[in-house]
Amino acid sequence: NRDLPEMATFRRIHTGLCILGALSLAAAQKQNCSNATAGDVAKMNAYWCRAMTMDCFATMPAHAFKGFTKSCVANFDGTAIQGITAEQIKEMPGDSFAGWQSNIEYMGPACAGFTETQAGNMTEYACGAMGIDCFTAMKSDAYAGFTKECVGNWRDNELGGSVTAKDLAKMSPSAVAGLNDHDVSSWGVECAGFRKSQLQGMSDEACVALTPDCLGSISNKTCSGFLESKSVTCQGIYSMCGPNAGTPGIECVVRVDLEHGILSE
Repeated sequence: NRDLPEMATFRRIHTGLCILGALSLAAAQKQNCSNATAGDVAKMNAYWCRAMTMDCFATMPAHAFKGFTKSCVANFDGTAIQGITAEQIKEMPGDSFAGWQSNIEYMGPACAGFTETQAGNMTEYACGAMGIDCFTAMKSDAYAGFTKECVGNWRDNELGGSVTAKDLAKMSPSAVAGLNDHDVSSWGVECAGFRKSQLQGMSDEACVALTPDCLGSISNKTCSGFLESKSVTCQGIYSMCGPNAGTPGIECVVRVDLEHGILSE
C-alpha cells in the first residue's frame, strides 16, 4: 500500500510524457506537411496515407497534391479530408479519383475543385457516397465527366436543390440515362438545362417521375427528344412537355380558329 503514491506519481509522469510525445509528433507532422512536395507525397505508403490528419491536409501546398495516387486516396481518413480545400483538390491527378471510397462522404466545399477528368474516374461505390454538400459545391464543368454507372449510384434525393440547369446541360446523354425516379422527382426549373439528345435516352422510371414544373421549363424544341426516344413510355411524355403543355384554353382557342377556317391542319 505504501507503494501506491509512488505508482500514482509514475502514472502521471508517464501520461504527461505520452501527451507531450503525441503533441510533438503532431507538430512535426504539421511542419513536414507544410513543406511537402509532389515527389514526397508520391512515395507515401498506405500507413502514412491513412495517418494523414486534418491539420496536415490543411497546411500542405496545393502543388503537393499532384503526387497522390489511387492507392493512397483509398486510405484517406474520412474526418481528416475535411481539411482539404478546392484549390488542393483540383491539383490531384484524374486517375487518383478512382481511389475514393466511402471516405468521400465527408467532403463538402472542397468538391468545388472537382474537374471533368476526376469525376470521370470515380467508382460507382464512391459516387454512391457523395453527399448534398458536395453536389452543391461542385462546378458545372465537373458534371460533364460523370458516367452512367456513377449517376446510377447517386444517393436518392441527394440532388434536390443542389443541381442547376447549367449542371444538367453539361451532363452527357449516357450519364442522363443513369438518372432514376428519385433523382428527378424534386426537380423544377432545373430541367430547363436538359438537351434534346439527353431526353432521347432517359430511362422509363425517370421519364414518368418528371414533375409538371420540370416539364414546363423545357423548351418545345428540346421536348421533341422524347418523341425520338426508343421508349414508348418516354414518347408519351411529349404531350405533357413544354411551356404550354396542359395549359387550359390553348386547346379551346385552336378549335375555334379551326372552325372558322383561320388555321389549317
